[in-house]
Amino acid sequence: MTAEIDAEVAAHSRWWTRPFGMLQTNLREIDAGLDVEKTLDDIQRHGADTWLISVGGILAFHPSDLAFQTRNPWLAQRPSGDLVGDALRAAHRRGMRLMARMDFSKVAEPIADANPDWCFRTTDGRRQTIHSLVSVCPNGDYYQRRTFDIIDEVLHRYPVDGFFFNWFGFNEIDYNGVRWGVCHCDRCAVGFAAATGGQELPTGPESATYPRWQAFCRDVLDDLTGRIRNHIAAGRPDAALILGKRSDIVFHEANNKVGRELWPHATAEAVSAAKTARPDVPVLVNATMFVDMPYRMAAEDPNHVAQYFVQAIARGANPSTYLMGPTGAIRYDGLQVAGQITRFHRRWSSVYGHLRPAAPIGLVRPDPAAMTPDDHQAAVEEFRGWYTALQEGHVPFDVLPLDRLAEAGKLGVLDRFDGLVLPDLGQLGEVEARTITTLTSRSAALIVSGSTRIDDERVLAEHHGFTATRSSYVTDGSRLLPVYGSLLELEPRPDSERRFSLMPQAPFAPPEKAYGHRVSRVPAMMITRTNGRPTVRIAWTIGRSLREFGTADIRRVMLDAVHDAVGPAITEGSELPEQLELIMARNDTGLVVHLINVGSARRRGFGPPVPIDGARLHLPADVGSRVRCLVTEGGCRTTVEGAGLVIELPRIDLFEVLTITP
Repeated sequence: MTAEIDAEVAAHSRWWTRPFGMLQTNLREIDAGLDVEKTLDDIQRHGADTWLISVGGILAFHPSDLAFQTRNPWLAQRPSGDLVGDALRAAHRRGMRLMARMDFSKVAEPIADANPDWCFRTTDGRRQTIHSLVSVCPNGDYYQRRTFDIIDEVLHRYPVDGFFFNWFGFNEIDYNGVRWGVCHCDRCAVGFAAATGGQELPTGPESATYPRWQAFCRDVLDDLTGRIRNHIAAGRPDAALILGKRSDIVFHEANNKVGRELWPHATAEAVSAAKTARPDVPVLVNATMFVDMPYRMAAEDPNHVAQYFVQAIARGANPSTYLMGPTGAIRYDGLQVAGQITRFHRRWSSVYGHLRPAAPIGLVRPDPAAMTPDDHQAAVEEFRGWYTALQEGHVPFDVLPLDRLAEAGKLGVLDRFDGLVLPDLGQLGEVEARTITTLTSRSAALIVSGSTRIDDERVLAEHHGFTATRSSYVTDGSRLLPVYGSLLELEPRPDSERRFSLMPQAPFAPPEKAYGHRVSRVPAMMITRTNGRPTVRIAWTIGRSLREFGTADIRRVMLDAVHDAVGPAITEGSELPEQLELIMARNDTGLVVHLINVGSARRRGFGPPVPIDGARLHLPADVGSRVRCLVTEGGCRTTVEGAGLVIELPRIDLFEVLTITP
C-alpha cells in the first residue's frame, strides 16, 4: 500500500470514538470475484462509511502464505488474486474505512488432522465437524498462538481499519442446533481444574458445576481478547477491535431466531448494558437483514429491522447493516429503512457523538455464570418484568449487568443513580454486595425482589415453582395480587414499614371448597431505611408475576415501589401511552430523549407502528428550555407549569428524538 494511503488512514486516529455507520457483506467463497467499486457505491448510498468484509480465518480472501490458512480457490476469478487488497485500495481512495472480518472458530479438516490438539473434543474424544470444517477450542494453540500469526500477516500486508472476530467462543452448539456439550480437550480439563481447585469438567447445563464452567470460559475469552487487543494496538494503533467487553468496540448482533420468544427490547437492553458499564466505549449493533441464520436468504420484516436500528441508536450504539453475499445479490426488504436510519444517525452525528446514558434508575441484569441455568431463566423473567414495568410507566432507566457491577463501581459510573433495582439475583457475591453497600451508604436507594440477598436477612421459608405458590396472594388491605414464581417468608425487621402481607395458600379445589385464605403476619413488601436511604424489599417475584399476568395492578405496585424508594420519576405527570418507550441520555450540550413506538410487537417480530398523537412529556424546568424534534425537524410547543416543562409532542410514527438545551 502507498504512503499516501497510510497518511490518510493515520489522519483518522481512533476513528471509532466518533459516530460511524457500517455495512457488512458476509461473503460466501463463491463471492470472491465481487465488484468492489459497485459495492462501495451501494454502501455510500446506504449512508455507511465503513465496510466490514470477509478476510480470513476459516477461509482467506487474500493470498495467505500461512500453512494453517486455507486460501479461497475462487480468488482465481480476480485479476489481482486478492479481494482484500482490491477492496482496501478502493475504500481508502473514497475516504471510507475497511474492517476485516475474521472467524477462528473452525479450520479445514487437513489442518485439524495435522494439529489434533487444537480441536474441540466431546467427553468421548470426538471432534465437532460440519461441512468439512472442524471446530477448534479457544484454549488450544490455534486460538492462543496462531491467531496472532494470522493477524500479523494481515496487518503487515494491509492497513485495515480494524478487525471483527466472528463466533469467538466455545462451540457447545453447532450450526445444526446440536448440543455437543462442554469441550473436554486436555487444555480445558487442566485449565478448569486449576481455576476451580481440582473440579472435573461438567458435561453440560445439567451439571452442578456448569456455572463455574461459564465463568471459566468468560475468563479465558476476556484474557484472550485483551491480549489480542493489545497486540493489534501495538502493531497498528489506529485499527479497532470489535469483539467482547474488553475490546475497542463492543459488538451486539440484533437478530431473530426460530423457536425463541420475541423480547421486543432485546437490542436496547444489550446496548444499555454495555454503555452503562463503560459509557466511553463505543458499541456496534450489527442488524441482520434476514429472518434467522438457517434462513439467510429470507428477508426480515422491515418493521422489525426498524426496531433494531432505532433501539440501537437510542441507547448510544453505532448502526451496522448485515447481509449475506455482495450487495444486491439477495433481496432484503429491510434495507430501505436500515439506510434511512443509518443516514439519520450520520446527519445528526453532532447529537450522537459522546451520547451517554443518563437515567436515574439502574436495573441490574442477572449473571448466567452466578446461578444454575434454571435459576438464571427465572431471574431473566423477573428482570424482564421490571424492564416492562419501568418502560410502560415511562420511568427512565439504564441496564447494568451484575457481572460488571464492581467494575462500574470502580469507574464511578454508579454515582449518578438515585436507585438500583435488584431483581431475583440470588445471593450476591462479596464484591458485588460490597459495591452496593458502598453505593447505598452514599446516595442510592434499593428495590430488591425475589431471591436477591445482600445482607444477613433471615429467611423463614422458601417457596419455589407453580405448585408451591399457586393460589397464594399478597395484600395491602385493599389490593390483592397473585404470587407467581418464587416467594420468601422473611422475618419482619423491627425498623421496617410493612406495605404488603402474605396470604398463604388455601385449598385449590372445586369452588365449593376453594376458601380459607387468611392474611398472615409475614411481610411480602416492607421498607427499611439506612442512613436515610430506603430499601424496598419485595419478598416474591413480582416481575415474573407481571410477565405472566400482565395486569395494571401489578405494574402499579412495582412503580409505587420505585416511587417509595427514589421519589417521583423525572417524567412524573407525563401523558404518554404505554407503548411509547422513553430513553434518556446526555451529550455535551444537553439532554437527548428518544421516544420509540414499540406497540406493534408480535409473536415473532413487529408490524407497522400505529401513529401516536397528542402525547405530552413533563420534565423538570431546569433541564433546559430549547426543545428541538429531529425526526419531524422543528421546534416543539412547550409551556411551563409550576416547576415543570411540558412538551407537546408531534405525531410519532416509529420514533422521535428530542434535544433539550438551556
